Amino acid sequence: MDSTLCPPMQFMKHFSAIPDPRVVGRSSHKLFDIIFIAVCGSIAACDDWKTIGLWAKAKKQWLRKYCELPCGIPSSCTLRRFFQHVDPEAIQEAFIGWMGEMREVLGGQSVAIDGKTLRRSFNRADGKGAIHMVSAWMSANRMVLGQIKTEEKSNEITAIPQLLRLLEIKGALVTTDAMGCQKDIARTIRKREADYCLAVKENQPSLFEDIQTTFEETPESSMVRHTTRDEGRGRIELRSYTLINDLSHIRSADEWEGLAGVVRVESHRFAPEGNTSETRYYISSLGRGIRRISKAIRNHWGIENSLHYVLDVTFKEDGSRIRKDDGAENMATLRRLVMNFLNNARHLKLSIKGRRMAAAFDDDILENILGF
Repeated sequence: MDSTLCPPMQFMKHFSAIPDPRVVGRSSHKLFDIIFIAVCGSIAACDDWKTIGLWAKAKKQWLRKYCELPCGIPSSCTLRRFFQHVDPEAIQEAFIGWMGEMREVLGGQSVAIDGKTLRRSFNRADGKGAIHMVSAWMSANRMVLGQIKTEEKSNEITAIPQLLRLLEIKGALVTTDAMGCQKDIARTIRKREADYCLAVKENQPSLFEDIQTTFEETPESSMVRHTTRDEGRGRIELRSYTLINDLSHIRSADEWEGLAGVVRVESHRFAPEGNTSETRYYISSLGRGIRRISKAIRNHWGIENSLHYVLDVTFKEDGSRIRKDDGAENMATLRRLVMNFLNNARHLKLSIKGRRMAAAFDDDILENILGF
């Protein structure tokens, strides 16, 4: 990493290299300026091109500190057209390249893979369904490592290996929900020199049955256990994690690359509104380290609570009407990029929404979030 560059310049080094979709000689605004304005406007609580354009006009003097602006502030229409036509794959490549410099070494950390549908991104006029974005989430730092678009949720099965091949995940423990429990995904993770912990449900009926049999037939002395207890708001949740390395009852064990153990999680929740219990099963390439496995399983739900929920509630992603050409996909990537900037500003004792609002009103806080 070039240590002479501050974080926003590291970011712009990657994003300024993307191919410019505009006609040569007819581009009055600098590519750097357009991308920088879009990122800063989104940090400053703007969720569409119109409000980003209005914010940029109000912040013209501040923007001149970092942008050339040879023809003034680009209009909201200019921003919209640019992001409709810029290559989303080039944006993804720049994003992943930037995160490759910004992230810490992943050894020992967990990476959750999960998808989210942009509910209003469908375009009936063009016959396009809603976009489904599959993201890789680094739980410890609350950072999106990368994402890839699919047309439907069912396509996650083919999208996840594509995303994993783009990422540097060596040493990480990758988790997925039951849809990601596929042999090709396990194989791809191992080839990327990472480990996996994949949820198993009835979509893999034989494997699910074999795991249940394993726990019924294996003596207690051959099980490794770990128990956690969480309390809060009058609720108590007990979780018991059990790991078995004996795979003799797993008929397809040889077909799962690197399979070393099966895991059972028994959850018991005691709350004023009622008590509930749940049992879940997993397969893992880790044959030891039940505490690490338990932490990764628990952290997997962070992608729902800390990424998907925030994108919907704070960035209003599900309500976004951006849909023409590649605009929806590129805006989705922009949101996740901005999430990384905001989550990296943990020294600001504010919620993500609070950090965005503070950045909108205070240029010093915006610069602080950017890393200047």
